[in-house]
Amino acid sequence: MRLALWGGKGVAHLAMHSAAEITELVTEMHGTIKRVPLPVSTLDSRQARAAAPFPYKLISGIFRQLARGIGLLPVHADLTHQPPYALPIISALNGVCGDKLARWQSPLALPMSLRNSTGEAMAWGDLAGHQGNAKVALYLHGLCMSEREWQTPTKHNSDALMQSKGWQIGHLRYNSGRAIWQNGEDLANWLEAANAAYPAREIVLIGHSMGGLLMRSAFIHAQSQGHTWLSRVSKAVYLATPHLGAPMERLGNRANTLLGHSPYTAPFMRLGNIRSAAIKDLRYGLITQAEHGQNSDMGARDHRLALAPLPDGIAHLVVAGSINPAAEKSWLGDGLVPLYSGLGQHKKPSKTLVAGNITRLCFDHMDHMAILSDVRVWDALSDWWLAR
Repeated sequence: MRLALWGGKGVAHLAMHSAAEITELVTEMHGTIKRVPLPVSTLDSRQARAAAPFPYKLISGIFRQLARGIGLLPVHADLTHQPPYALPIISALNGVCGDKLARWQSPLALPMSLRNSTGEAMAWGDLAGHQGNAKVALYLHGLCMSEREWQTPTKHNSDALMQSKGWQIGHLRYNSGRAIWQNGEDLANWLEAANAAYPAREIVLIGHSMGGLLMRSAFIHAQSQGHTWLSRVSKAVYLATPHLGAPMERLGNRANTLLGHSPYTAPFMRLGNIRSAAIKDLRYGLITQAEHGQNSDMGARDHRLALAPLPDGIAHLVVAGSINPAAEKSWLGDGLVPLYSGLGQHKKPSKTLVAGNITRLCFDHMDHMAILSDVRVWDALSDWWLAR
């Protein structure tokens, strides 16, 4: 019953904000038609809205106020003990438009939290222990996912092996639609506070897809702030991580940008911009606030001159897959991430991922999600992890 009430609150809150967005789109269209600009001229969206009739603004404002009122309803729920379909749906919604959910303070926006393999919330102290001598492995999921996607038979076998060697296993759940640099800063700050209270003897981070970019973002923030938790990290693993971006997002961005060439189609860019800040960051694998800002013009080019290096003192394992081994240079790669991007290897040395200790592995006949369950990957990861 509580989940139904909470879900109804979340859906109603999202519906009101969505109705406001659609009303504002129609407002711009009406204002544009009223101004009758040339088909290839420019018309600022604010000018278009100003030219539209006042009732549009009134209706949009009413929808926004209704959303705020719904958001204040004291209804809460924990997804851990709810139907199995609830978390995947909400995780996907967060990936698609999670930055907007956070900005709107939607009850559907997932907070960053630590989870065990069954999805139960846990504290860092449960992993690191109160004696400060535990070894902690933290898994970070990718876009539109949660800790559920990690639960494969091969990973369970790997977990059992690592636990027999004294490792404690945890999973990070987070709103994967927020800008990568925002989640990276939050992760770094949380690890600094958590590890200060319960210091771990050793930390290993394993990220899948965008989770690997989140790790790199956290590393950069920790270095800039002089965080101490970074000195406890011994190894970092990046599984199918788009270090150099994802072509599918670049294609989507270019298609959406074409709409802006005419004032009559420009309002429809709102529909394309529904996709989250994190998805837009995946164009080039943007992981810092500066990179995010430099590429905020939605242009097709990557404005970065160099790729941020991985931190020294950590052993890095970069793993990529290829569906078709005969087409290694294809943009298709594992279906979402090209091989060169997954391996962090650019034709320009300045944009190649470098570190003092880095190992790159590539697996044939491997798609983006199969990497989480392929025995070849986990055998290689375990061997590398346990090597001294």
